[in-house]
Amino acid sequence: MKRIEALSKLTKGTNTLLDIGTDHGYLLIDALNNHYIQKGIACDINEQPLKNAYKNIKMAGLESQVSFVLSNGFLNVNEPYDGVVIAGMGMHLVKTILSQKHLTPNKYIVSVHNHLDQFRRFITDNGFKIENEEVIHEKFYYVLFVLTKNEEKLTEKQMFLGPVLQSKIEALSYYEHLLKINEELYQKVPTVRQQSLEVQIKWLKMAIKSLKATKSINKKSRI
Repeated sequence: MKRIEALSKLTKGTNTLLDIGTDHGYLLIDALNNHYIQKGIACDINEQPLKNAYKNIKMAGLESQVSFVLSNGFLNVNEPYDGVVIAGMGMHLVKTILSQKHLTPNKYIVSVHNHLDQFRRFITDNGFKIENEEVIHEKFYYVLFVLTKNEEKLTEKQMFLGPVLQSKIEALSYYEHLLKINEELYQKVPTVRQQSLEVQIKWLKMAIKSLKATKSINKKSRI
């Protein structure tokens, strides 16, 4: 539930939250119980997950605060909302959903399972801005994004490391994990692929060094 709770906290300040791909409805339950949101819209492309969400939300006594919509992304959503969560999907599916015509919320809370650098490229090319990034570990590492519909142009380094994440101490173990993967991959790929990996490895080492220095300074300041 660590990932659900982290996503839920990011919904603070939202009145009506649209949860695309609601699945079990746990996110809406947590956000409503903690009074992060006032109302929810549970949305899923498949009928069975929506039924599961309804069952769980009803058991929590929250069904009067949630409406349920069978929809492929935004396509059948006609109710107003001011926050959107799109989580638990692959990068390509999330890109497709964000490209659909929809009411622009105050913020999007997004988590993609793979190809984070490609997703950040999509963001910078399609008029989105990364307002916040968080990383959590729950068996795997998950990066959570808070986006708004504003122009932002990211550098290649920012697209790889994350413009916000690279300044966060909690990203240290995540970058160390990525560094290990990239160094192992470097030994297996063709020379042409090694060139781009060399750059990414350099960026990771610089980020790790910087975060370790910051961590050390913070530790000394608390003594």
